[in-house]
Amino acid sequence: MKTKVRAEKPLGRRSQREGLRMWSKLQFRMAISFLGVTVVIVLLLELLIVLTISLILTSPLVDDVVSNTAKQTAHAYALQAAVYAGGTTLDPRSTFQPGSPSSIALPGDDSSQRIPFISDGVSYISRSAPSQTVSFALLVAPNGRVLASSYPARYPVSTPVAHLLSKQAILISNALAGSAGNMVENTSQGHVVSTVEPVRNKSNQPIGAVYVQMPTGIPGDLLLSFVGVWARSAPASLLLLLPFGALFGLLTTRGIVRRIHRLVGATAEFANGDYTQRVPVTRRDEIGQLETQFNQMAAQMIASIEEKQRLTEQHARLEERARFEQELQTAQFIQRALLPKDMPALPGWRLMPFYRPAREVGGDLYDFIPFEDGRLGIVIGDVTDKGIPAALIMATTCTMLRTAAQATDSPGAVLARVNDLLYAETPSRMFVTCFYAILDPASGRMCYANAGHDLPYRRQANEVGELHARGMPLGLMPAMVYEEQEVILAPGEYILFYSDGLVEAHNPGREMFGFPRLKTLLAEHADWASLIDYLLNELKGFTGEAWEQEDDVTLVTLQRTQTPKRQEE
Repeated sequence: MKTKVRAEKPLGRRSQREGLRMWSKLQFRMAISFLGVTVVIVLLLELLIVLTISLILTSPLVDDVVSNTAKQTAHAYALQAAVYAGGTTLDPRSTFQPGSPSSIALPGDDSSQRIPFISDGVSYISRSAPSQTVSFALLVAPNGRVLASSYPARYPVSTPVAHLLSKQAILISNALAGSAGNMVENTSQGHVVSTVEPVRNKSNQPIGAVYVQMPTGIPGDLLLSFVGVWARSAPASLLLLLPFGALFGLLTTRGIVRRIHRLVGATAEFANGDYTQRVPVTRRDEIGQLETQFNQMAAQMIASIEEKQRLTEQHARLEERARFEQELQTAQFIQRALLPKDMPALPGWRLMPFYRPAREVGGDLYDFIPFEDGRLGIVIGDVTDKGIPAALIMATTCTMLRTAAQATDSPGAVLARVNDLLYAETPSRMFVTCFYAILDPASGRMCYANAGHDLPYRRQANEVGELHARGMPLGLMPAMVYEEQEVILAPGEYILFYSDGLVEAHNPGREMFGFPRLKTLLAEHADWASLIDYLLNELKGFTGEAWEQEDDVTLVTLQRTQTPKRQEE
């Protein structure tokens, strides 16, 4: 079933250009939006990295790490100090500076030797930084005084350590007595790890101590410095990432805009009446859902249109059927009104008509025209059409025949007159076959003429013959001449007038009943009274029970039974 392809003209070039400009602007706006999102994401990622590093540096795990580092540093310093002390005592002449290359005086030696002490995590500080908690190391003599310092600006040499580190004084005293120790102090600037390791001689006796202090938190200036570095590096990162973000945004938005543009174009064509529009579904995102719903809507629309067309055609068929039924009833009414209601009285003769219309009324007709002198006109014919047109032509023909029959006794002249009238009044494709005879009941003489109708059969004794007469159908050509013939019927003889609905009936094998079969049946059946029933039974047996009558079946039988009394006298 074909659907409506286009109801309106397609979009013009101006509309197409406007559509392209609109989609270009949309793509630009989407790219800018994507670029802005890229900037925000990059900044958030960098901020997240800073926060993560800060959390890691300020977490409790850092205390353990720094504490272990401080212990290892103090232990290393203590071992090196013990080695270079020669296993005796620390020399007050030492210029030992933990965290930087320094010298220490070996026992019994007047010179000093440069010793590269370990500097991991401990930097030499030459200036005071009272507002900060820094990493530093001290070498403490057995008398509790500072022998060497990595932070001499704040923790000078020869100063009693108890004055410098009052909270750690006990821890340092224990180390001088031979017990290492450590502590974690919570200050305003964060946690501070303090570790003390004794310096031992060869006899494993303490000859001093090494004090190492390290903060576990991030100093404020260091954190500010780190944030400053991040702030300075953020624009550079953005400048580096923005081209890639812009390119990615353009490529991404281009695909999205192309899909939206394709969907809108298909919607416009759909609105113009092209219901065959479909869009490919390439992804299962929100636009893909719209594409799927559009395809489903288009399919439902086509199904709805097809269903509407089907209902329209069904309604048209029902209306046509109702019209046909109405025409059929009208045609049947006209035909029944024209057929003779009463049979004429013919002493010494028997006359019997039979008429069975088809499903669609044909144009069969028969009529009896009585004359004042006792003669009888017999008419049988067939109009080459069906329905109301055939019924109207049939009515016209019957009227013309009756009128022409009153004007002349010649059957040929009557048919010639009716032929001219029908030729002038009826369409060229329609004509009428007609057999017209005038019977004189007294003499048995029947004069007849034939206008292309099926030849009647005459049965006399055991012979069956045809009543021949030449002539063209009525209304086919003007100024036709119709041959007249006559026969005299003897008592016992009969004539069968019939229409083509009998001989042109078909069986399921599409074999026609035919003239030879009819002639044979008439030769085998001599009983006039049962002739019509006999022929109808044979027709039914030939066509079968499921036979659908294709045309009207009309039969008229005429038999002479005896010579009229007045003629015998």
